[in-house]
Amino acid sequence: MTISPPSSPPSRPYRRGNRRNVLLVGVYVDGFIIIGAEEQKVEVFKEQMKKVFDMSDLCLLCFYLGIEVRQDVSGIALCQTHYAERILEHGGMIGCNPAHTLMEKKLKLSRESKVEEVEATHYRRLIGSLRYLVHTRLDIAFAVEYMSRFMERPTMEHLQAVKQILHYVAGTLDYGLHYRRAPNTARFSRLLRQRPHR
Repeated sequence: MTISPPSSPPSRPYRRGNRRNVLLVGVYVDGFIIIGAEEQKVEVFKEQMKKVFDMSDLCLLCFYLGIEVRQDVSGIALCQTHYAERILEHGGMIGCNPAHTLMEKKLKLSRESKVEEVEATHYRRLIGSLRYLVHTRLDIAFAVEYMSRFMERPTMEHLQAVKQILHYVAGTLDYGLHYRRAPNTARFSRLLRQRPHR
């Protein structure tokens, strides 16, 4: 059993095989995510791992680090609906009116704003949460990164712009990424979790 370790950074997946026979193995704390084009290769690898480690098979991946994974014949969809709802709750925006736009057109904000400052910790937490949401919501990436420029000394106008993003998120909770299935291949993600030692 030969698996190539990732080149730096260590968060990249391990790779086994080549071309159509590639398996990617992501390792996180006490579990593995195994991704492969051929179901049989995935099953063989899982059996090999079970011989080396005390493991259980949790079957198809459906949730990982706050990212919801849906798999069907059309492909794999990734979204963060529940995480987005938690951001809205933290921002005090549950039940807010949804917006169709992320930001005002030609919005210009400044670090030198003379408007009243807001609690920096709250602002930074909202921006940090939105940055994690960007993993599956590329549509908000520019607006979130623009607003992250003002984390040092956020003002009320900066917070209002972030709340506009939250209004948009409220109206697009189910948005995410969809990877279509390539012809004549299957893409399956599996999670094996190491059993706790007793």
